[in-house]
Amino acid sequence: MKIIVAGGTGFIGHHVCQHLIQNQHHITVVSRNSGQVRTHSSQDMTIVDWETLTKKTEQTTEGVDAFINLAGAPIADARWTSSRKQLLVDSRVETTRRLVEAIGRVSVKPRVLINASGIGFYGIDDGVTMSEASPRGEGFLAELCEKWEYEAHRAMELEVQVLCVRIGMVLGSDGGALSKMKTPFKLFAGGPVSPGTQKISWIHVHDLTRLMMWLLDTPNLSGPVNAVAPQCVSMNEFCKTLGHALHRPSWMPVPKFALNLLLGELSEMLTTGQHVVPHKIMQEGFHFMYPNLEQALQSLFGEKSS
Repeated sequence: MKIIVAGGTGFIGHHVCQHLIQNQHHITVVSRNSGQVRTHSSQDMTIVDWETLTKKTEQTTEGVDAFINLAGAPIADARWTSSRKQLLVDSRVETTRRLVEAIGRVSVKPRVLINASGIGFYGIDDGVTMSEASPRGEGFLAELCEKWEYEAHRAMELEVQVLCVRIGMVLGSDGGALSKMKTPFKLFAGGPVSPGTQKISWIHVHDLTRLMMWLLDTPNLSGPVNAVAPQCVSMNEFCKTLGHALHRPSWMPVPKFALNLLLGELSEMLTTGQHVVPHKIMQEGFHFMYPNLEQALQSLFGEKSS
């Protein structure tokens, strides 16, 4: 297949691009940082910037079978000031709008648009298990995800299959939340974020990339899809299991008030949780390689952490 990947320079995008190339797909990576594409040189990969996509739409998208949109500034990289919030919105909502407009300008449409979203759509966990049928929650992330998905769903008017993949905490050794969490554990200062009972819905990065491939070949699905492992755990259990994988204790809890002082509104991501289930993909028969947290973390850190 010929596939356009927006946001191929990020943590998730890098893994998705590698997986697509390994499976003999030709990809075009669209990025504002095209010089930072972290993958090996390949005749099955083309790199273009956003202006090229906008000004030379037909040339860039000719014969494209699918779009995968993973573009967006990192959610947890900086305190949520008003300007940072606007960047988070623009890098997702405006980018998705431009992609759909590009699709609309070509005569032969791609079959499918796979658009990233987040489980932040469901808001703060109130003790309810959340599936794709659950309503939108409250708060900044919930509103952002709703606007993000709305722009993606506009492609349905062009008779394009649209899947909004609501992604949980992605576990990988080379980026994402674990790249920040593992450092204090390595220094024997790791521990859960208070209160510790909040639920963590996670997915191994390899399962996420496999899911993207699987969705490309699953034409009967549409709308939101939860990208989380079937095993949801508490923050206490998550950190205990991480400590075990790193051969370190999990004993120094991080007080909620300290995170509030340091991160402001962003701290809600860490002090609250969500119990999300991957109902749609499990019903359709998707198989997880890492459904268990201990197995997932051992695969990432177990053999190189002693």
